[in-house]
Amino acid sequence: MGKVAGLVALAVVVCVQPCFAQGTEQEREACTPDAMRLCGQFIPDGGRVETCLRNAGPRLSPACYAVFNPPRAANQPRSAQQPSRKAPPPPPDDDED
Repeated sequence: MGKVAGLVALAVVVCVQPCFAQGTEQEREACTPDAMRLCGQFIPDGGRVETCLRNAGPRLSPACYAVFNPPRAANQPRSAQQPSRKAPPPPPDDDED
């Protein structure tokens, strides 16, 4: 029975890797356990696994959560975080009295 479990675990890891082929090795390492735990029923369909992980939100491990929800830079200026919504200047006065 232990041999079968080992083969199943190996198969899951091999099938999950293509899902994160676009990510870095660190991102794959961060999310592979969550993919197996939360989204195993979608393996080997990488697109469905990724969608499942995105929808898992707070159930993700902190490392995998950071992959899908990267923190904003603390020193990023507010204008870069949120576009400014200033009112347009008034039109020029055309009165020539």
